[in-house]
Amino acid sequence: MRMMIPRNFLAGAFLITLVGCATTSNTGENIDPKSKAAEINTQLGATYLSQGELELADEKLRRALKQNQSSATTHWVFALLQERLGENEVAEKHFRKAVSLNPKDSKAHNNYGTFLCNQKRYREAEKEFLYAIENPLYAQTGSAYANAGLCVSKIPDLVKAEEYFQQSLRINSSQRTALYQMAILSFGREEYAQTANYIQRYEKVAKHNSESLWVAFQSSANLGYEAKANDYAEQLKKLFPSSKEARLLAESYWYAGKSKQ
Repeated sequence: MRMMIPRNFLAGAFLITLVGCATTSNTGENIDPKSKAAEINTQLGATYLSQGELELADEKLRRALKQNQSSATTHWVFALLQERLGENEVAEKHFRKAVSLNPKDSKAHNNYGTFLCNQKRYREAEKEFLYAIENPLYAQTGSAYANAGLCVSKIPDLVKAEEYFQQSLRINSSQRTALYQMAILSFGREEYAQTANYIQRYEKVAKHNSESLWVAFQSSANLGYEAKANDYAEQLKKLFPSSKEARLLAESYWYAGKSKQ
Protein backbone atom coordinates (compact mmCIF):
# COMPACT_ATOMS: atom_id res chain seq x y z
CA MET A 1 0.00 0.00 0.00
CA ARG A 2 1.26 3.44 -0.92
CA MET A 3 -0.20 6.59 0.60
CA MET A 4 0.55 9.99 -0.80
CA ILE A 5 2.00 12.81 1.26
CA PRO A 6 0.30 16.23 1.00
CA ARG A 7 1.62 18.35 -1.87
CA ASN A 8 2.35 21.32 0.34
CA PHE A 9 4.42 19.33 2.84
CA LEU A 10 7.71 20.75 1.65
CA ALA A 11 6.32 24.26 1.56
CA GLY A 12 5.10 23.99 5.12
CA ALA A 13 8.36 22.54 6.34
CA PHE A 14 10.25 25.22 4.51
CA LEU A 15 8.29 28.04 6.08
CA ILE A 16 8.80 26.51 9.51
CA THR A 17 12.25 25.59 9.12
CA LEU A 18 13.72 27.82 6.38
CA VAL A 19 14.16 31.11 9.16
CA GLY A 20 17.22 33.40 9.68
CA CYS A 21 18.43 34.34 13.14
CA ALA A 22 19.24 37.98 13.81
CA THR A 23 22.31 38.44 15.96
CA THR A 24 25.25 40.78 16.00
CA SER A 25 28.89 40.40 16.88
CA ASN A 26 31.60 42.62 18.34
CA THR A 27 33.40 44.73 15.80
CA GLY A 28 36.72 44.96 17.62
CA GLU A 29 38.62 47.36 19.83
CA ASN A 30 38.92 51.14 19.69
CA ILE A 31 35.68 51.74 17.83
CA ASP A 32 34.24 55.25 17.89
CA PRO A 33 31.28 56.08 20.19
CA LYS A 34 28.79 56.35 17.33
CA SER A 35 29.74 52.92 16.01
CA LYS A 36 29.43 51.45 19.49
CA ALA A 37 26.02 53.08 19.94
CA ALA A 38 24.96 51.72 16.56
CA GLU A 39 26.03 48.24 17.60
CA ILE A 40 23.99 48.47 20.80
CA ASN A 41 20.94 49.75 18.94
CA THR A 42 21.30 46.96 16.39
CA GLN A 43 21.38 44.39 19.18
CA LEU A 44 18.28 45.96 20.72
CA GLY A 45 16.55 46.09 17.35
CA ALA A 46 17.32 42.42 16.72
CA THR A 47 15.96 41.50 20.14
CA TYR A 48 12.74 43.46 19.58
CA LEU A 49 12.38 41.88 16.15
CA SER A 50 12.70 38.37 17.59
CA GLN A 51 10.02 39.28 20.17
CA GLY A 52 7.64 40.64 17.54
CA GLU A 53 7.95 44.23 18.79
CA LEU A 54 8.26 45.61 15.28
CA GLU A 55 7.73 49.31 16.05
CA LEU A 56 10.46 49.29 18.67
CA ALA A 57 12.72 47.28 16.36
CA ASP A 58 12.19 49.84 13.60
CA GLU A 59 13.02 52.72 15.93
CA LYS A 60 16.27 51.16 17.15
CA LEU A 61 17.45 49.98 13.75
CA ARG A 62 16.78 53.30 12.01
CA ARG A 63 18.74 55.01 14.77
CA ALA A 64 21.57 52.52 14.30
CA LEU A 65 21.67 53.21 10.56
CA LYS A 66 21.97 56.94 11.21
CA GLN A 67 24.80 56.30 13.65
CA ASN A 68 26.72 53.97 11.33
CA GLN A 69 25.87 53.47 7.65
CA SER A 70 28.80 51.08 7.26
CA SER A 71 27.58 48.27 9.51
CA ALA A 72 26.74 45.20 7.45
CA THR A 73 24.98 43.65 10.42
CA THR A 74 22.69 46.64 10.90
CA HIS A 75 21.71 46.55 7.23
CA TRP A 76 20.76 42.87 7.17
CA VAL A 77 18.89 43.00 10.47
CA PHE A 78 16.98 46.01 9.15
CA ALA A 79 16.35 44.00 5.97
CA LEU A 80 14.83 41.19 8.06
CA LEU A 81 12.49 43.71 9.65
CA GLN A 82 11.47 45.11 6.27
CA GLU A 83 10.80 41.61 4.98
CA ARG A 84 8.56 40.99 8.00
CA LEU A 85 6.71 44.21 7.16
CA GLY A 86 6.24 43.13 3.56
CA GLU A 87 8.57 45.81 2.21
CA ASN A 88 10.50 43.44 -0.02
CA GLU A 89 12.16 46.05 -2.26
CA VAL A 90 13.53 47.87 0.77
CA ALA A 91 14.59 44.58 2.31
CA GLU A 92 16.52 43.54 -0.77
CA LYS A 93 18.25 46.92 -0.96
CA HIS A 94 19.59 46.46 2.56
CA PHE A 95 20.51 42.80 2.09
CA ARG A 96 22.54 43.82 -0.96
CA LYS A 97 24.17 46.61 0.98
CA ALA A 98 25.09 44.22 3.80
CA VAL A 99 26.84 41.68 1.58
CA SER A 100 28.63 44.42 -0.35
CA LEU A 101 29.93 45.96 2.88
CA ASN A 102 31.12 42.61 4.22
CA PRO A 103 31.26 39.80 1.63
CA LYS A 104 32.48 37.41 4.36
CA ASP A 105 29.44 37.94 6.58
CA SER A 106 27.96 34.45 6.42
CA LYS A 107 24.90 35.41 8.44
CA ALA A 108 24.12 38.13 5.92
CA HIS A 109 24.41 35.68 3.04
CA ASN A 110 22.34 33.03 4.84
CA ASN A 111 19.53 35.47 5.62
CA TYR A 112 19.65 36.98 2.14
CA GLY A 113 19.41 33.46 0.73
CA THR A 114 16.34 32.79 2.85
CA PHE A 115 14.77 36.02 1.59
CA LEU A 116 15.47 35.14 -2.05
CA CYS A 117 14.09 31.64 -1.57
CA ASN A 118 10.90 33.09 -0.12
CA GLN A 119 10.70 35.17 -3.31
CA LYS A 120 10.99 31.94 -5.38
CA ARG A 121 14.36 33.05 -6.74
CA TYR A 122 15.79 29.65 -6.01
CA ARG A 123 19.08 29.65 -7.92
CA GLU A 124 20.01 33.09 -6.63
CA ALA A 125 19.23 31.90 -3.12
CA GLU A 126 21.37 28.80 -3.59
CA LYS A 127 24.37 30.99 -4.45
CA GLU A 128 23.91 33.03 -1.26
CA PHE A 129 23.83 29.91 0.90
CA LEU A 130 27.01 28.67 -0.76
CA TYR A 131 28.66 32.06 -0.15
CA ALA A 132 27.79 31.63 3.54
CA ILE A 133 29.41 28.19 3.57
CA GLU A 134 32.66 29.47 2.04
CA ASN A 135 33.65 31.07 5.35
CA PRO A 136 35.55 28.37 7.31
CA LEU A 137 34.79 30.18 10.57
CA TYR A 138 31.01 30.07 10.09
CA ALA A 139 29.56 27.87 12.81
CA GLN A 140 26.27 27.15 11.02
CA THR A 141 27.46 25.58 7.79
CA GLY A 142 25.27 22.53 8.45
CA SER A 143 22.20 24.74 8.60
CA ALA A 144 23.27 26.65 5.48
CA TYR A 145 23.59 23.38 3.55
CA ALA A 146 20.14 22.35 4.79
CA ASN A 147 18.72 25.71 3.70
CA ALA A 148 20.29 25.27 0.26
CA GLY A 149 18.74 21.83 0.03
CA LEU A 150 15.32 23.13 0.99
CA CYS A 151 15.53 25.85 -1.59
CA VAL A 152 16.63 23.77 -4.57
CA SER A 153 14.00 21.16 -3.68
CA LYS A 154 11.44 23.81 -4.62
CA ILE A 155 12.73 24.04 -8.21
CA PRO A 156 12.53 20.98 -7.96
CA ASP A 157 16.09 19.68 -8.15
CA LEU A 158 15.84 16.71 -5.81
CA VAL A 159 19.23 15.26 -6.74
CA LYS A 160 21.07 18.39 -5.68
CA ALA A 161 18.76 18.82 -2.68
CA GLU A 162 19.75 15.40 -1.39
CA GLU A 163 23.44 16.22 -1.90
CA TYR A 164 23.04 19.31 0.26
CA PHE A 165 21.05 17.47 2.95
CA GLN A 166 23.64 14.72 3.13
CA GLN A 167 26.44 17.28 3.35
CA SER A 168 24.56 18.94 6.18
CA LEU A 169 24.28 15.63 8.02
CA ARG A 170 27.99 14.92 7.56
CA ILE A 171 28.68 18.15 9.39
CA ASN A 172 25.95 17.65 11.99
CA SER A 173 24.26 14.24 12.14
CA SER A 174 21.45 15.77 14.22
CA GLN A 175 20.59 18.63 11.87
CA ARG A 176 16.82 18.55 12.17
CA THR A 177 15.91 20.14 8.85
CA ALA A 178 18.13 17.78 6.88
CA LEU A 179 16.77 14.74 8.76
CA TYR A 180 13.22 15.89 8.16
CA GLN A 181 13.72 16.48 4.46
CA MET A 182 15.63 13.23 3.94
CA ALA A 183 12.63 11.44 5.41
CA ILE A 184 10.45 13.16 2.80
CA LEU A 185 12.77 12.30 -0.08
CA SER A 186 13.04 8.68 1.08
CA PHE A 187 9.27 8.41 1.37
CA GLY A 188 8.83 9.79 -2.12
CA ARG A 189 11.03 6.95 -3.41
CA GLU A 190 9.01 4.44 -1.39
CA GLU A 191 12.09 3.66 0.72
CA TYR A 192 10.04 3.16 3.85
CA ALA A 193 12.77 1.66 6.03
CA GLN A 194 14.97 4.68 5.26
CA THR A 195 12.05 6.99 5.95
CA ALA A 196 11.48 5.37 9.34
CA ASN A 197 15.18 5.67 10.18
CA TYR A 198 15.26 9.38 9.41
CA ILE A 199 12.03 9.93 11.32
CA GLN A 200 13.42 8.17 14.38
CA ARG A 201 16.56 10.33 14.25
CA TYR A 202 14.46 13.45 13.71
CA GLU A 203 12.18 12.85 16.68
CA LYS A 204 15.22 12.67 18.97
CA VAL A 205 16.07 16.31 18.24
CA ALA A 206 12.72 17.93 17.40
CA LYS A 207 9.04 17.76 18.20
CA HIS A 208 6.64 16.32 15.67
CA ASN A 209 4.18 18.46 13.77
CA SER A 210 1.11 17.17 11.97
CA GLU A 211 2.99 16.63 8.71
CA SER A 212 5.87 14.67 10.22
CA LEU A 213 3.43 12.47 12.17
CA TRP A 214 1.52 11.77 8.95
CA VAL A 215 4.70 10.66 7.18
CA ALA A 216 5.78 8.65 10.24
CA PHE A 217 2.39 6.91 10.27
CA GLN A 218 2.51 6.13 6.56
CA SER A 219 6.05 4.74 6.59
CA SER A 220 5.26 2.52 9.59
CA ALA A 221 2.03 1.33 7.97
CA ASN A 222 3.82 0.46 4.75
CA LEU A 223 6.42 -1.51 6.71
CA GLY A 224 3.69 -3.43 8.53
CA TYR A 225 4.61 -1.98 11.93
CA GLU A 226 1.04 -1.83 13.17
CA ALA A 227 1.76 -0.87 16.78
CA LYS A 228 4.07 1.95 15.70
CA ALA A 229 1.64 3.14 13.03
CA ASN A 230 -1.20 3.18 15.57
CA ASP A 231 0.95 5.13 18.00
CA TYR A 232 1.68 7.81 15.40
CA ALA A 233 -1.99 7.86 14.40
CA GLU A 234 -3.10 8.42 17.98
CA GLN A 235 -0.56 11.22 18.44
CA LEU A 236 -1.79 12.89 15.27
CA LYS A 237 -5.43 12.68 16.35
CA LYS A 238 -4.69 13.90 19.86
CA LEU A 239 -2.21 16.70 19.15
CA PHE A 240 -3.53 18.00 15.81
CA PRO A 241 -7.21 17.01 15.61
CA SER A 242 -8.13 19.84 13.20
CA SER A 243 -5.20 19.40 10.84
CA LYS A 244 -5.44 18.34 7.22
CA GLU A 245 -3.30 15.34 8.08
CA ALA A 246 -5.79 14.23 10.74
CA ARG A 247 -8.51 14.37 8.10
CA LEU A 248 -6.34 12.35 5.73
CA LEU A 249 -5.81 9.84 8.50
CA ALA A 250 -9.56 9.50 9.00
CA GLU A 251 -9.91 8.82 5.27
CA SER A 252 -7.12 6.24 5.25
CA TYR A 253 -8.55 2.84 4.46
CA TRP A 254 -5.67 1.18 6.38
CA TYR A 255 -6.44 3.07 9.58
CA ALA A 256 -10.20 2.96 9.04
CA GLY A 257 -10.01 -0.83 8.86
CA LYS A 258 -7.80 -1.10 11.92
CA SER A 259 -9.90 1.31 13.99
CA LYS A 260 -13.01 -0.86 13.45
CA GLN A 261 -11.35 -3.96 14.83
